[in-house]
Amino acid sequence: MRRPFMFFASCFLGLSLSVFSRASFLFGGARASHAAASEAVKLNNRGLEHLKKKEYDAAIQFFRQALQIQPDFSEALNNLGKALDAVGKDPEAIGDFDRALKLAPENAVINSNKGLALFHEGKFEESIASYRRAIGIHDDFTEAYNGMGAALLSVGKTDEAIGAFRKAIQLNPKNADALNNLGTVLLTEGKNEEALALFEKAHKLKPDSTDYLENYAHALSETGHTEEAIRLYRKVVAKHPDHANAWAQLGHALYISKQYDEAAASFEKSLAIKADQPDVLVGLGLAEYDQGKMNEAIAWFEKSVALKPDDFHAAYNLGRAYYGQKDYAKAAANFEKALALKADFPDALSGLAGSQLSLNKTDEAIATYKKLVPLAPDDANVRFNLGTALFNKGDYQEAAANYREAVRLQPGMAHAHYNLGMSLLRLNDTKAAQAEFAEAQKLDGSLKAPAGNAK
Repeated sequence: MRRPFMFFASCFLGLSLSVFSRASFLFGGARASHAAASEAVKLNNRGLEHLKKKEYDAAIQFFRQALQIQPDFSEALNNLGKALDAVGKDPEAIGDFDRALKLAPENAVINSNKGLALFHEGKFEESIASYRRAIGIHDDFTEAYNGMGAALLSVGKTDEAIGAFRKAIQLNPKNADALNNLGTVLLTEGKNEEALALFEKAHKLKPDSTDYLENYAHALSETGHTEEAIRLYRKVVAKHPDHANAWAQLGHALYISKQYDEAAASFEKSLAIKADQPDVLVGLGLAEYDQGKMNEAIAWFEKSVALKPDDFHAAYNLGRAYYGQKDYAKAAANFEKALALKADFPDALSGLAGSQLSLNKTDEAIATYKKLVPLAPDDANVRFNLGTALFNKGDYQEAAANYREAVRLQPGMAHAHYNLGMSLLRLNDTKAAQAEFAEAQKLDGSLKAPAGNAK
C-alpha cells in the first residue's frame, strides 16, 4: 500500500527589505545668510558629525541648539527630524519635517525624509504621497523611488512597487537597497533566478551587510544551489552567533541537503536563542523524523502545536510521527486536527485514510479516500488505496473500477494489476483476471497468479 502521506517541509523566510533601515539623506552645512546665524551653522555642522557617527543623542542636542538661535533654519529642522527618526521618535520627526517644508516646500530631500518617517510610523499612504512629491520635484531621485516602492509594497500594490524599484535601479544601477528590495519581491513572486542575480549584485556592492548576505543565501537555496547557500549562512552565523533566524535558515538548507543531524543542531541553536518559534520547532521535528527518532520528533511537533494551535502543518507532521510509531489512533486524531484547519489538505486526508484502514475502520477509510479523489485526480496511489479499502469491504465491482483507474494512470503499477486480477476473480471474470495476473508478473516477477486462480 502507498505510504499514506507525502513529505512536507516548512520554509523559513527571513528576507529583509533595505528600506526598513533608518538611513537616509542629510543636509550638509548651510551658508548663513547673516553673520548672526554663523553660530547656528556651526552647531548644525557639529550635529551632522555626530549623526553620521550614529551618535543620535548628541546630534539631537546640537540641532536643537542651532534652532534656538535660528528657528527658521530648514536644514537644521530636516537634520533634527532625521536624528529623531533614527531613534524611533517618528511623530516628533514628522513634525520637524513639516516645519522644514513650510520653509522649503519644494525641497525634494525633506519630502523624501518625511516619507521615510511616515513609513516607520506605519502611515503608508501618506508615505507614498511624500515620496511622490519628492519625485515630482526631482524625477531622478533614485532613493525616493526605492522608499516609495517599500511603501507601495506595504499596501499590497506589488506591481507598482516593482516598477518603483526598477526605476530606482535604472537611475542608479549601484543602488544596493533597491537591488535587494526588488530581489525580495521577485523571490516571493517565484521569479527566483532574477532575484538571485539581484541579490548577488547587492551583496557585491555591500559585502558587509548581513541582510543582503542572508537574502542572497536564501535565493541560492531556492534555486537549488544548496551547498553555496549553506556556506553563506555559515558566514552569517559565524559573524552573528546570536542571530536566531540565520541559524534557522542554515538548518533549513542543511535539511534540504539531507544533512539531518547538522540541520537538527542548527535548529536547536536557533531555539536556544529564541524559544517561541513554531516553524523552527517543526523543522527540528522533521530533522529528527528523518533520522528515525520518532519520540524526539513527536516532542518537537507537540511544542509547535502548543505554540501555534492553528498551524495545520504542525498537526499533520505530528500525525505522521505517530503513524511512524504505528500509533494509528493518535495519528488519526492529529490528521483530523489538520483537516479541521484545512479541509482540502490532500496529504492529511491520505494519512487519515491510511490510519483508518490500519484501525480496521474500513467504511471511514473509504469515505476519506473518496474525499481525496477529486483533490488528487491523477494520483494512481489514491485510486489503488481506495480500491484496496473497497476490496476489503467486499465491494469488488467498485474495487475493480478503482484498480482499473490506477493502472490507467500508472500502467507500470504491478500491484494494481494484481489486485485488479483478484477483484475480477471474485466477479467470476476469470479470463480478464488471468490477463491482469500475467501483466503483473511481467512487471514484477515475484507476483504469481494464485494457485488454481483461487478466489
